[in-house]
Amino acid sequence: MDRGQKKAWRSKSAVLLAGAAALTMTFGAGCEQPNWEDPAYVSKKLSEGDATTRRMALEHARKLPDEKKAEIVPALSALYLDGTVGQKESMALLVQIRHPAGGEAYLAEVKTNAAGYAGAAAEAIGQANIKSAIPGMLELLNKTDSSEVKQGILRGLSHMPDPQYVGPLVEILKLDVDNNPIGLHAYACEILGSIGQKTPSAIDDEARRTLVRAVFLANNRGQNVGRECGLAVQLVGASAVPVLLETFKGENSEIQQLLMTYNRPPEFTFPANHAKLVATIRLTGMRSKEAVAPFIADLSSTKAAPVELGKTDHAVAWRMKEGNITDEIIMGLGDIGDPAARPVLEQVLLGERNEAWDDITDGLVELQLRQDAANALNKLGDRAALPSLLKMAREGVIIDLERRFAMLEKGGRPGSLLERYQFNWMAAQAYAMLASGEHLAEYQKFVDATKEADLKTKYESYLPLFAVASECGGKADDSARAACYGEKLTVKEDMVREKAAFELSRLPAAIAGPILVSNLDTNNLGTRESITFALYRAPSQAAIDKVDEILEKEANRSGQEYRLDHYRLRLLRGWMTGNVAPAATSER
Repeated sequence: MDRGQKKAWRSKSAVLLAGAAALTMTFGAGCEQPNWEDPAYVSKKLSEGDATTRRMALEHARKLPDEKKAEIVPALSALYLDGTVGQKESMALLVQIRHPAGGEAYLAEVKTNAAGYAGAAAEAIGQANIKSAIPGMLELLNKTDSSEVKQGILRGLSHMPDPQYVGPLVEILKLDVDNNPIGLHAYACEILGSIGQKTPSAIDDEARRTLVRAVFLANNRGQNVGRECGLAVQLVGASAVPVLLETFKGENSEIQQLLMTYNRPPEFTFPANHAKLVATIRLTGMRSKEAVAPFIADLSSTKAAPVELGKTDHAVAWRMKEGNITDEIIMGLGDIGDPAARPVLEQVLLGERNEAWDDITDGLVELQLRQDAANALNKLGDRAALPSLLKMAREGVIIDLERRFAMLEKGGRPGSLLERYQFNWMAAQAYAMLASGEHLAEYQKFVDATKEADLKTKYESYLPLFAVASECGGKADDSARAACYGEKLTVKEDMVREKAAFELSRLPAAIAGPILVSNLDTNNLGTRESITFALYRAPSQAAIDKVDEILEKEANRSGQEYRLDHYRLRLLRGWMTGNVAPAATSER
């Protein structure tokens, strides 16, 4: 190496040594190496680094596995509260992590919306179950003018229902739905329902009345909260029944006044009997024994539009609604299952109410009412109704429909026999669903006497129901019968599964209940609907737990059929929670 090369080499060495010295000063004598996969290291840089380092740490914080992110929450909260750098980014992470250690930062964001995440932060408080933040949340609910923040607070409170919310939630339900998002009312109802389930005594008279009124709320965009608030009424339970009965009878002035504000010409969307219809549906959903007598009285009455309505469109709307109400009452009496309803349901089935209801019926309405009376008698489960059902299968006539088909026949265009005699074969189906195996001979005699081939084939399709009733009903005791019907809940034939569920609803609850529960998670939603009906006759904590399991497992299922099925399950769960012995119900 010549002298020039040696000099150049010494210069490079000096540069390298200077660089090493600089690195030692930066990272320490131990030469700390970056470890962005370590939550402790990330937290340190979030807390101690300069602005550039903190932003780099935030970037790496986003990349941490979910199970490690909880460890950086204190550092993220401190960074947010410091407010000098990365405030928005740190809150964006905090609302994703939803951890109790972020409580102070969440509440600060709800108050200030400094990062634009106030609503999400409020919901994170609830999801993280940060109960210490509840007083601040309630204060903000009252003070804030932001509908978005209000909704976020309500979403947060919905995760931790507490009796102290009742007053503020009642005030939310009093807000005008045209000048405030109706979503606020939906959340308020949901939370009141949850509180009513856990702490029934917290729902005072004002809360009950306001909640029932909320079922009827609708805004000028056509949105309503009937389903959400109706479910909440169901969850509140028996204490809401007096208010619903008052509404059914047209004696709830608050609701009548509310509906009058909607009832503008020319549509007259809400005739005077609309409240009666909604109350009927809710009372049925609650399986209210107190509703049986008013329902029977209504079916025993003469139905005619109020004279003052004359022949206006409003009178037409009233008549259509009253027909709907009458049908809901018929089905409701079947669902409630009180044997006292059998005589009046038989009168409807036999057409003995036709003259008294002439003002609200035509052929199609009469058909609907009478065939639903047949189905209600089956649900009622009283086999004393069987003679009336078979009589209608043999000779039942819907006069208006018979005239229509006679005219078609005269004109050389005979209609379908199955359409013409729909009432008859539906009465036969209800008979087969209600009958025991002992009734097969009489039914077979009826089938054999039927001359029309299509009708005869239809009637014969119900014979397997008698075979099931004979096989299972002939077992030695109720336990053996229940086990047999339980096996039939899984067979291929839809009608057989339905028959099995109805028969289980007629057996002692302690015996039938466990079998119904074990089959509730069937993927056949038609069968699940039948089992859901039967479980109202056999409530239990095990059934409540099974419903919870199904709703959690199927939370992501979409489609109208699943939405309707899950709504039915929530109604069932709400009713069972109020009707299972307290000693058997776990704290929820």
